[in-house]
Formats: sequence, structure tokens, C-alpha cells
Amino acid sequence: MEAVRNEAEGDFVISRNAGGVPLQFKLEVGGASKKIKSADFVIRDDIDLPGGNAIPLWLLGMMR
Repeated sequence: MEAVRNEAEGDFVISRNAGGVPLQFKLEVGGASKKIKSADFVIRDDIDLPGGNAIPLWLLGMMR
């Protein structure tokens, strides 16, 4: 994970190589009023359930 160079696109980018195919996801981190910009997913700190491309921050703590 690294910071996105252009802030208008998002906050972070996750890159990985899956079976020879490069994958890249842009993330935006913030509250419920956070604009999505051009990120693939938004991680919000004040929602309870995931919906669309919004992921609750607490859910990341459940991942391993």
C-alpha cells in the first residue's frame, strides 16, 4: 500500500500481482460525507454496514 500521487484520485493505492495479472485498487479514507473522487472504495469511520463501494472502518479490524 502506498499513497496516491494525485490527491484528486484518492488517498492510497493497493497494488498486487495475482497470477501474472497486475491488480490495482484506489482507496479513499474518511467520514460519511467523504466524496468518493475516483477511488474504487471508500473506507468510512461512521457507518455500520458496508454498501456499494463503502466499507466501514471497523470491518478492516476483522480482517486477517
